[in-house]
Amino acid sequence: MTLRLRIPLLALGLLALGLPPLPAEAPARPPAAARAYEAIPPRERQQFAAYHRRLVEQFGGEVRGPAADHVRTVGRRVAVAALPGSRAEDWTITLLDSPVPNAMAVPGGYLYVTRGLLAMMNSEAELASVLGHEAGHIAARHAQRRQTPQAVGALGTIAAAILFGADAGRLAQIGSAALIGGYSRNQEREADLLGLQAMARAGYDPMGAPSMLEALDRVAAVEGRARLERAGLASIFATHPVTAERVQRLAAEARRMPPGGVVNRDAFLSAIDGIAWGDAAEQGLVEGPRFRHGFLGLAFSAPAGFTLQNSPAAVLGEGRGGAFRFTGMPLRPGQPLEEAAAEVWQQAAGAVPPVRPQARRVNGLEALVAPARLPTRGGLRDVAVAVIRFSDTQGYVFLTEEAPGEGVLLETLLSSFRRLSPEEAAEARRGLRIRVVTVRPGETAETLARRMAPPYDRPETLLALNGLSAAGLRPGLRVKLIAP
Repeated sequence: MTLRLRIPLLALGLLALGLPPLPAEAPARPPAAARAYEAIPPRERQQFAAYHRRLVEQFGGEVRGPAADHVRTVGRRVAVAALPGSRAEDWTITLLDSPVPNAMAVPGGYLYVTRGLLAMMNSEAELASVLGHEAGHIAARHAQRRQTPQAVGALGTIAAAILFGADAGRLAQIGSAALIGGYSRNQEREADLLGLQAMARAGYDPMGAPSMLEALDRVAAVEGRARLERAGLASIFATHPVTAERVQRLAAEARRMPPGGVVNRDAFLSAIDGIAWGDAAEQGLVEGPRFRHGFLGLAFSAPAGFTLQNSPAAVLGEGRGGAFRFTGMPLRPGQPLEEAAAEVWQQAAGAVPPVRPQARRVNGLEALVAPARLPTRGGLRDVAVAVIRFSDTQGYVFLTEEAPGEGVLLETLLSSFRRLSPEEAAEARRGLRIRVVTVRPGETAETLARRMAPPYDRPETLLALNGLSAAGLRPGLRVKLIAP
C-alpha cells in the first residue's frame, strides 16, 4: 500500500469516486426467456470507465498474474455466453486485491471478483457461476432498472455531508450499495437463472452454482464468525444474500439442465496457488483495531471496538462516537508542519478553520495537532488534523472526529503511532498465502491443519476452506492451506 493524501479525506463510498449519477431508469423489460439482448454499446463502456477505475482503486487495486489471467479467461467465456452478440473484448474482468469475499458488476461490461472470494472457491465451475451471475446482471440491465432515484439520492446524501457530518460506516455502505448492490429478489433470481444458462452454454457443470453458494456459507467457519463480523466490510453477503431457499432453487434448476460440463478443479487450484490471503502485506495488516505496515515500517492502534478498513490510499476507522482517516503526505525538506496541517485542512474542508496548532512529540517523532470544533448536522464535533514527520520528505496524517471534549480517539492514535523494529517489520512483510499441496498417505485433517498459520490451524477450517468432509481427504488429492 502506498498511503497518500486524497481529497476529500473522509469521503467514503462513491463520494470518493467523484462519479456522475446513474443513467435514467430504463423501462421494464420482458422475462429473461423471451428477451433478445443487445451487445454492450461502446458509449456505455466509456460512460462507466470512470466508475471502473475508481472502484478498482477503492477495492484494493488490481491483482495481476496467473490467478487474474485465469479469472479473465473464464469470465470472458461465460460473459459472452450470457450476452449473445457481445465479444470477449467487450468485457473487462478484474480480480480485485481485497480480502473481503465479494463479486460485483458495473454497466458497460465490467465484472469483478475479489481474491477473498476466489480463495473460497474450489473449481473453475464455481468461478464460472459467480461471473455468470454478475454478467447476468449486466445482460438484464439490472443496475439501470434498479430503484435509480433512490440510488442517486443516496449519492446526493453523501456529497452533502460536511466532512464528518454522517456516520462513516453508513456512508461506506450507502456508497457501495448505490451502484453495486441492492438488487431486488426478482433481479437476483433472474441473474441466477441467466448465470446458470451462461455457464452451461460455456461448457461448465451448472452444479458449480449451488456448490459456490455452499462455499459462501462456509466463510464464517474459515474466518471465525466473530472475526468476520469485526471486519465490518460490505461483502457479497450484503449485496447477494445467501439463503437455504436460494441454494435449493439453484440446485433444482441445475439438475434440470443437461448433465455434464467441466469442473476443472486441478486447473483452478494451480491458478490460485500462491495468492494472498487476508490483508496483503504490501498494503499493511489490519488486526482488530491495530494496523501494521512492514514495508512502511510503522504501526498504530485505534481504541478498542473500532473497525478499520484498509485500502491502497488510506486506512479508515470507525467506532463508537468517532471516525478517522490515516494517510500519507509528501513533505518538502524543512517544511513546517503547521504549513502541512493547513494544506490538509484546505484540501479536506475547503478552508482552514480557526485552529490553535499544538506542537508535540509522538514516540520520538515530531508532530503537530491542529484541532477545531465544527458544527455538523449531528451537532458540534471536535475535528483534528495531526501531521507526523516520519522523514525529511514523508509525513503521515490522522484526520479525526469525535464528540466535543473527549479526545480519546486522537490521543489513542497518536500515543500508539510508532516505528516498527527491523524484526517487527520483517514479520509484518511476510503475510499469508493460499498454498496448494497434495495429501500424502497417512495425512489427516488434523495433521494438515497443523501446517496452517494461526488462527487457521484448525481441522474445521481446513475442511471448510476446501469444501470437504474428513472422509473426503485421500492421498493424491490437492487441497488449499493458509500459510506464510
